[in-house]
Formats: sequence, structure tokens, C-alpha cells
Amino acid sequence: MEQIPKDLFNKFCLYKELLFKWQKSINLVSRGTLIDFWNRHILDSLQLLPLIKGLKILDIGSGGGFPGLVLAIANTSLELQKKYPLISKLNITCIDSDYKKTIFLSEVARIINIPAQIINDRIENINEKFDIVTARGFADLKNLLSIVKKHSTYGLFLKGEKLSKEIAEASNFFNFKYEIFSSITDKRGKIILVWDIEKINKKK
Repeated sequence: MEQIPKDLFNKFCLYKELLFKWQKSINLVSRGTLIDFWNRHILDSLQLLPLIKGLKILDIGSGGGFPGLVLAIANTSLELQKKYPLISKLNITCIDSDYKKTIFLSEVARIINIPAQIINDRIENINEKFDIVTARGFADLKNLLSIVKKHSTYGLFLKGEKLSKEIAEASNFFNFKYEIFSSITDKRGKIILVWDIEKINKKK
């Protein structure tokens, strides 16, 4: 995925306008990333599309809406539907414990008319099951595996250069299968897909 789908460009421009406006009063994303909005936030999120398993997605710690809200916008693209036929059937839920951030997410969803459910709560309070869990910068891999084991079958996470260290740490607590992909937006970035997660019962 090397460019923004033409039929989504105006929607993402509106998203950018809303993000920059709300960022003045709410810390939605790191300020240093705003200058590279298209690459750092939009393309960074869209690159998950070919890796998604299933249709029911839970995006945790959605914050400014990355990747969850971007994926929800993407499922309205006729251009992308030709490449990913099931994309129009994606059912996306974005959850964040920060009330102000969920107000922002809800406002973006309303204005752009995005088919997404926005929840203001902690993930610990959610009992619903999903096909896959996504996140960016929410927690370390060990904690993410615990969430996936409870709520889903697969986890798909945008990670940085410390991923190898996180895998080693998580392996002390869980047995799991995984596949790593290079990020198209950051040479240091990685994407990890995890599944078959089993907690290791340590002997006392």
C-alpha cells in the first residue's frame, strides 16, 4: 500500500483537519508526528489491511484513532474493496479509557460518517469476543498477549525497534506463535501478528 486511495482522500483530509483542531486542547498523538500525518498515521494504519484475520476488530487504546478509525474509514473505499473484497464487512470497535479521546473519536465518526463503535471504558471491563485485536503504542507485548487471550484469537500490533526484547520478555509468560512484518512507513518499525496464545504455568 504505497498511496492513499483516491476515494478516501477527502475523508482523510477532514480527519486531519479535525485532529489538528482537537490536538490543541487534547494530547491525541505525539506533536512531532503531525508534520508527517499522512505517512505516520494514515499509511501506517492502512498497512494492516492485508494482515487482518476475520471481520470483527477490537482496537484498544485507540487515542487519535490509529489504527482503528482509519481501518473503519478504509472499509468504505470502493477502490480498496477491489483489492480486499471482505473489507466492506469489517466491524470495528475502538476503545479508550480517556473520555475526551473517545469524544474526539465519536465526533470524527459522526462527521465523516464512519461505521465504527466507540467505547469509553477500560479493556478489563469488556467481555465481548472479537476475531482480532489491534493496537499501536498501547502496551508491551506481554500485556497485549494477555488481552488477546481473553478477547480474541489473533493480535495485530504496530511495534518499534524494541520488539525483539518484548518478544523475549513475553515468552517468559506465554507460549505463542507469531509472524513479523517490516513496516512500510518506518525502517525501525515492525508489525507482529500473534496467535495460539497459552499462558505458561510456572511451578512454585
